[in-house]
Amino acid sequence: GINAEYGMLKNEPSRAFYGPLQCLAANEQEAIDTLMVTDSLFRSSDLPTRKRYVQLVENVKGYGGTVHIFSSLHVSGEKLSLLTGVAALLRFPMPELEDMIVDSSSDED
Repeated sequence: GINAEYGMLKNEPSRAFYGPLQCLAANEQEAIDTLMVTDSLFRSSDLPTRKRYVQLVENVKGYGGTVHIFSSLHVSGEKLSLLTGVAALLRFPMPELEDMIVDSSSDED
């Protein structure tokens, strides 16, 4: 369930990625093992955004990954929305993606 996934995101930071840029880049390498998306991205009024996430989900399912879609009204979805609405657990670490982090928010709790 969601808590197991959140646990893995915390415990396997080298395989956990947040945000569209990194998730899309990982998807290009067919590296996503588990994709987590909030349903609000699928209801986005911005058509290109909506299409991008529909495509991402199709791709991940296509190469055997797991997709979890969370309601943004649900607690787990709210948590995910705070993390940009999309997160992925990779099949293998991709250190090159860690350099893609564009926002300046710090990771410190």
